[in-house]
Amino acid sequence: MKLKDWFMMQFDGSVDVSIQPLPLDFKVRDWELILTSNQKIKISDIIQRGPLLLVFIRGTWCPFCQIHLKNLSEWATSLNEKEGNVIVVSTEPIHSLKSWLNLNPMNFIFASDSTMELCQYFGVRIQPNDFAQAATFLIDSDFTIRLAYKGKRTQRYFDEVETVMKQQIYGSKG
Repeated sequence: MKLKDWFMMQFDGSVDVSIQPLPLDFKVRDWELILTSNQKIKISDIIQRGPLLLVFIRGTWCPFCQIHLKNLSEWATSLNEKEGNVIVVSTEPIHSLKSWLNLNPMNFIFASDSTMELCQYFGVRIQPNDFAQAATFLIDSDFTIRLAYKGKRTQRYFDEVETVMKQQIYGSKG
């Protein structure tokens, strides 16, 4: 186990066991995401290009989320563009996300859920703090959740996500 993974496992108290995210095989509805570019895009438009990895973070202010975003960026670089789409969701307003991204460029898209409707729908909203539980959902071309993961993110998490993504892309073709 890498030192950074051990650190996250020891000190990140981000998992709220009372929060139950949407389960595997649940069909999500088509949401419109508000990107940091101020564009709006629907999940249906994204999943036409491949599975969507929707990653919820507490916020760019969170040191554990910052570690995860760095790891996610390194991992996403190794993915072929055809192997899926990564979108990180934060409850922070767009201007806060843009400011952070100006100092910390990432190779994936960020979306703002400042109304917390998306977090509420996916079952990852932490109250009364009003931010998201660390969680990841892999959504396939028919809006079905193929992977639902909440909590601490280690190399094992990235390996599992990559395996399931490749199964979604290549499994039905081979």
